[in-house]
Amino acid sequence: MKITPLFKQKGPVITSIGSPIMRSVSKLFILFAFLGLSTSLFGQDLTTDDYEKEELYIEMRDGVKLFTTIYSPKEPKGDYPVLMIRTCYSVAPYGKDTIPEKIMHNPDLVASGYIFVKQDVRGRWMSEGNFENTKPPYSWSDKKRTDEVTDSYDTYDWLTKNLKNFNGNIGQYGNSYLGFTSLVASVTDHPNLKAVLAMAPVTNFYFEDFNRYGLYGMNYMPVMDVFGVQKTEPTTKSWYNVTDKPFMVDTANGLTEDYYDYFLKHRALSDVSHLIDSANFFWKNIIAHSNYDDYRQERNWIQYLNKSKCQTMVVGGWNDEQNLHGILNSFKKMAADAPESNAQLVLGPWSHGHPKRRDTSYYLGDIFYGNDLSKKYQEEIEYRYFEFHLKEKGAALDFRARVFDTGSKEWVNYQDDPFDDDLEEITLYLNPNGSLSEESTSKSSTYVSDPDHPVPFLKGDDFHMLAPKHYMTDDQRFVSRRADVLTFVSEPLKDSITVQGEIEALIQFASDHEDADLYVKVIDVFPMDRSPQVTDKPGVKMNGFQHLVRCGYIRGRYYESFETPTPLIPGEKTAIQVPLLEVLHTFKPGHRIMIQIQSSMFPLFDLNPQKYVENIYEAVDSDFESARHEIFGDSKVILPIAKD
Repeated sequence: MKITPLFKQKGPVITSIGSPIMRSVSKLFILFAFLGLSTSLFGQDLTTDDYEKEELYIEMRDGVKLFTTIYSPKEPKGDYPVLMIRTCYSVAPYGKDTIPEKIMHNPDLVASGYIFVKQDVRGRWMSEGNFENTKPPYSWSDKKRTDEVTDSYDTYDWLTKNLKNFNGNIGQYGNSYLGFTSLVASVTDHPNLKAVLAMAPVTNFYFEDFNRYGLYGMNYMPVMDVFGVQKTEPTTKSWYNVTDKPFMVDTANGLTEDYYDYFLKHRALSDVSHLIDSANFFWKNIIAHSNYDDYRQERNWIQYLNKSKCQTMVVGGWNDEQNLHGILNSFKKMAADAPESNAQLVLGPWSHGHPKRRDTSYYLGDIFYGNDLSKKYQEEIEYRYFEFHLKEKGAALDFRARVFDTGSKEWVNYQDDPFDDDLEEITLYLNPNGSLSEESTSKSSTYVSDPDHPVPFLKGDDFHMLAPKHYMTDDQRFVSRRADVLTFVSEPLKDSITVQGEIEALIQFASDHEDADLYVKVIDVFPMDRSPQVTDKPGVKMNGFQHLVRCGYIRGRYYESFETPTPLIPGEKTAIQVPLLEVLHTFKPGHRIMIQIQSSMFPLFDLNPQKYVENIYEAVDSDFESARHEIFGDSKVILPIAKD
């Protein structure tokens, strides 16, 4: 069912108290109050200036003290629920007399009145103890041990027993790593925790963020020390190294190296030690556990979410380069195996963290998705979600999932898991003549993957400090004519096709080497006769635009198992399943579907030496060799198609 916006644009300026327009506004005020919506329009709510701050330590069951900041209304008018975050990124600003410009990203929740609690997690910033990334729930098997589950529970207990003007209800929220700590909250089974909102949650560092299906994200190299260096004592200043120095040519004028060339000089992962602190425990663990072994599997938090018993909403964006894996799989796991969580999903066109922003016109790269998307989400969903579950105001949101179609640019409501529907399928074969065909062929296409000239992942040089978010939607014409990128395209569509769910890419592959990386890109090709639109960015050629919809990838050695790598047999045809996460995208009439195959996206991800090395992190520059790869005509891409 298509969703109609809850509120339309504001009407004419009100000039008379007794006018029909003013009477309509009065009725709107009553509607706002009934639904539990913000009435800040009428100047009756709190601002940041109406809050006071307290800083304190909360002691955990093992004696470790966690630094906690509490923002409460100065002049309470009753009891308030708690909205809290638990963060590894600091609860700054520190100091009891310092109030941040924003207590929370959603001004309507601030205006409504809450007790906002922020806590540095164990081992970070002003908190005591040692930090461990995505720490497993050790306490579930050994009650003497502590973890993020016990730290969360102990914090809720302290708040429940000690807060003044507290109504007894706690909600937790957060984005990225704070999304992870929010998911952790959902399995604590604490009686006072009533609602969780996990935005772009981290869930499994082997399949998102730093590692991706055997690949390493080179774009994380400059920030590795943020996550892997222990501090020696509580501190308000960063103790880890994040600097542009290795990439600077002219510091005074802010001139950097060409990142493609820079990382090509240091393409072997054994040759990047100058970028990482020698004490970085996280980097050492990545090297020691290059396969999906027991250590890695224990830190897969998706498997623990069947114990979620708290009302939980997962929020994120289709274009989240970092944590789309966690967004989709955490919701699917809870929807299937944790009925008490009543799991809900909001999935917009956003990139990482963008639901927290209040854009007017939302673009990602050159693609326009709509106006006020984040603002409407915050007002109509996030605000109402917490108001209902923590204050019993308004009504529960009436959907299981609200998902944005990135092709039609429309929201769709679902009452069930949108990716568990009974869908039809279209199978497209990769014909060596460059077409997408309904029939397979015994012929094949070949290309040479040269680690001296890898395929760039974007047209420009915007790389440093995590990948530029726009690459997820970028025009792919800049690589379409490369000899090391195979392109297959359909005829113009006569009717629209809505792809809903996980695309299956089964590539029949052969190489003259023992290892290779495979990338599969799904692209929406705009018509050449597309007329300019008012939302087009100036100077951008949108006719014929090759809009990247989804990219999947795998390191070839893991084609049978991520736990146990297997060298390819040179010259032998091998079926390789390339993982592609779900999509909801309508290909419109006149558009074409394009599939691209390549073996590098540099320097987004590290290069495969293609010579088989037991642990790629120990490969040296001389291990990198050019290889010839072959894609057979019975390779296929299966599209799940919505019936309606």
